[in-house]
Amino acid sequence: MKKNITFFLVLVSCMAGLFFTSLNIDKKYPPVIIEDMLYLPSGNFLKGAALGFDEMLADLLWIKALAYFGGHAVTDQDYSWLSHILDIVTTLDPFFQYPYEFGGVVLATEIGDVEKSNQLLEKGMKNVEKTHERYWYLPFFMAFNYMYHKNDYKTAAHYLEIASIFPQSPDYLPLLVSRLYANADSPEIAIPFLTEMIKSTEKPELKEKLKLRLDQVVNQSNIQALEAARQQFFLKVYRYPETIEEMFQKGFILFTPADPRGGRYYISKENGRVKSTIKTEQLKVHIDKQNKVKIDMQPIQ
Repeated sequence: MKKNITFFLVLVSCMAGLFFTSLNIDKKYPPVIIEDMLYLPSGNFLKGAALGFDEMLADLLWIKALAYFGGHAVTDQDYSWLSHILDIVTTLDPFFQYPYEFGGVVLATEIGDVEKSNQLLEKGMKNVEKTHERYWYLPFFMAFNYMYHKNDYKTAAHYLEIASIFPQSPDYLPLLVSRLYANADSPEIAIPFLTEMIKSTEKPELKEKLKLRLDQVVNQSNIQALEAARQQFFLKVYRYPETIEEMFQKGFILFTPADPRGGRYYISKENGRVKSTIKTEQLKVHIDKQNKVKIDMQPIQ
C-alpha cells in the first residue's frame, strides 16, 4: 500500500512538473516544438500505471496533443507521432469524444493517413456514448473518408445511414445517403432506408423531401432494371427491343413498372435507352477533389 502511494505521488509530481515546465518553455520559446510526449508507452500500460487517475492523465496528454499539432502546423507540418498520442488519450479515457473527432479529421486531411483516421473513428464509435450530442460526427467522418478518399460509395452510404438516425444530425443526410447508393449503382438499397426515415420523422418539410427522394430513387431503380432487361433481350434476340411492351411480351420483364412520379417508361428512338416521360434527375455525387464536393443535379438526357 505504501509503495502504491509513493508511486502515485511520484506520478502526480512528474505530471505536474511536466505540465508547468512545458508551459513555461512554450511561453519563453514559442517557435520551439516540445517533443516530451513522443516516447510514451502504450495507453494500456499507462492505464494500469495511472492508478485510477486515467482521465486526469488523458486531459494532460490531450492538451499536449493539441500543442504538438499546433506547433508542427506552423513549422515543418510533420505529425508523425500524433496518432500515437491520440491513441493513448482515447485508451486512457475511451469516452472522451473530441479526440476521436479531431483525430478523424486531421489524420485523413492533414497527414493523409486514412487508415489510421478510420481506426480512430471506429474506436470512437465503439466507446463514446451514443447519447453524446456530437456522436453522429464519428460515422459522418467515416462516410467522408470512404467517399472522398476511397471512392467506396456503398460503404460511405452505410456509415452515413448510421449518422442520419441521430436527431442532432442535419436533415440533408438521408438525402445524401440515396445519392451515395446511386453512385454505387445500388439505388434499390436506399428504398427501405428512405421508407423507414419517412415513417420515423416528425418534421413535415423533411417528410415531403424524403418522399420526393424516394420517388426519385424508385424511378432510378426501375430504369436500371429495365436497362438490364434490354441488354438481356439483345443477348438472346440479337437486336434491341423497340418498346417496353415487347420486353414484357417476350418474358424479359414480369410486369411494366410504373414511374412513381407519374411518368411513363419508353425506349427512346434517338439512342435506344430506357427513359421516362418525366425527366430523370441524376442522383450521383460528383467529387471535385481540387475544389469541393459537389452534387450533380443535371437531368439525364
